[in-house]
Amino acid sequence: MTILNAALQCFGKFGYEKASVNDIAVAAHISKASMFQYFGSKKQLYIYLLEYCKKVIEEIFEKAHLDSKTDLFDRILASSRMEMESFQNQPFTLQFITSVWEETSPEVADALVILTEEACSFRNDMVLREEDALKFKNPEDARPVFQMLLLMAEGYAARYRGAAAFDFQAVMEDFEENIAILRKNFYKEEYQK
Repeated sequence: MTILNAALQCFGKFGYEKASVNDIAVAAHISKASMFQYFGSKKQLYIYLLEYCKKVIEEIFEKAHLDSKTDLFDRILASSRMEMESFQNQPFTLQFITSVWEETSPEVADALVILTEEACSFRNDMVLREEDALKFKNPEDARPVFQMLLLMAEGYAARYRGAAAFDFQAVMEDFEENIAILRKNFYKEEYQK
């Protein structure tokens, strides 16, 4: 197991406080001293993982070609499919990201606040656009529906956090059904597809 996967798995499973650098080193088949040589401290390793995951998510959004999609729901589905494919290949990344939402350690709180603000801003800029509101029966519903979709996606991730395996296809089918319901109930008839 690579250092990266070992660290993602350990922090994802135990959180910042309970994660052990020694356990990460053992899983990665390197010495604890090497861990500190590479990263300096447990906190710096954790922050490195935060930045790594941020980069993974940004690359997913870029690969989904969201700029070419003119519909809010289509952009969300495209990015969700790309995320699911990526997390299927990197399950420890998903485990780590979902653990970050629950992290309460004051030692990494500042880094989490900054990263969360940056991630939310990036996501909102990539997905929600002003013209999306025009498709809604009530344009002021666009932002709350977007927030609802984000909470729904986070709920799926939290439900399967730490699961040895789960059916990504079934999760996506369920998510797509929910999006179809939202589209039907909130969009003007001509945009309901």
